[in-house]
Amino acid sequence: MINFSKRVAAIAGPALLAGVTLAALSISLPSFAEPSVSSVDKLIKSGERTQQQAVRSQQKIDKLSDQSRTLYGKFQLENKRLEDLNIYNAQLQNQLKRQQEKMAEIGETLKNISVMERQISPLLLRMIQGLDQFVKLDLPFLLDERQERIEKLQGMMNRADVSIAEKFRQVFEAYAIELEYGNTIETYRGTLPSTQKDVEFLRLGRIGLMYQSLDGREIGAWDRETKQWVEVEDRFRRDIRKGLKMAKRQISPDIIKLPVNVAKPQRGQ
Repeated sequence: MINFSKRVAAIAGPALLAGVTLAALSISLPSFAEPSVSSVDKLIKSGERTQQQAVRSQQKIDKLSDQSRTLYGKFQLENKRLEDLNIYNAQLQNQLKRQQEKMAEIGETLKNISVMERQISPLLLRMIQGLDQFVKLDLPFLLDERQERIEKLQGMMNRADVSIAEKFRQVFEAYAIELEYGNTIETYRGTLPSTQKDVEFLRLGRIGLMYQSLDGREIGAWDRETKQWVEVEDRFRRDIRKGLKMAKRQISPDIIKLPVNVAKPQRGQ
C-alpha cells in the first residue's frame, strides 16, 4: 500500500508541481496588472516634483535671460558713452592744441608789445611836442583851453598808473580835436590881449579869426603876417555880425565876405 502510494506520488508529483506553478503564476499576474495605490501616489508625487523642478529651472532660465538682456543693455549704453567720451576727448585735444598755439602767438605778441611800448612812449612825447608847437603857430583861438589840454598830456606821460594804450588814446583824441577845429565855425567870448577888452570872437575854421566888441563898435581880425590883432575896415562890419549869428545858428548859412588875409592894419593893437 505504501509502495503504491509512493508510486502514485511519484507519478503525480510532476503534475502537482505544474499545478502549483500555474497557481503561483495565476497569483502573481494580478500584481503586474493592477499596481497598488501607494505606487501610483509615488509616481504622481515624483511627477509633481519633476514638474516643480522644471518650473523652477524655467524660472531660473527666465531670470538669467532677463539679467542677460539687462547687462547687454547696460553694455550698449556704456559702449555708447565710451564712444561719446572718445569723440569729446578728441575735440578737447583739438581745442587744447589750438589754445596752445594761441598761447604761443600771445606770448610772441607780448614780446612785440614790450618792444612797441619802448618805441611808442618816445613817439607820443614827440607828438605832444609837435602839437604844442602847432598851437603856438596856429591862430590864437581858445588858447587857454588848448594849452591846458597839452599840459595835461605832458603830465600824463609821467604817470605810471596810466597804461600806454590810454596815453595813446588821449594823445590821438587831442589831435582829433585840433583837426575838427579846421572844419567848424564857432563864436565865443574872451579878452582881446591887445586892449584887455571883452569881445566876441568869430572863428571860421582855420581860415580866419575875427572879433567884435560887445557894443558892436569895434571890429578886427588876426593878421597872420604881423602876428597881431588889427582893426579892419568898416565894410566888413555887417558880414562879421552876420557870421556871428550864423555861428550861433540864429540864421541860415549864407555867403559872407570876411577879412581873411589882412595885409595892412589900420591901427596896430
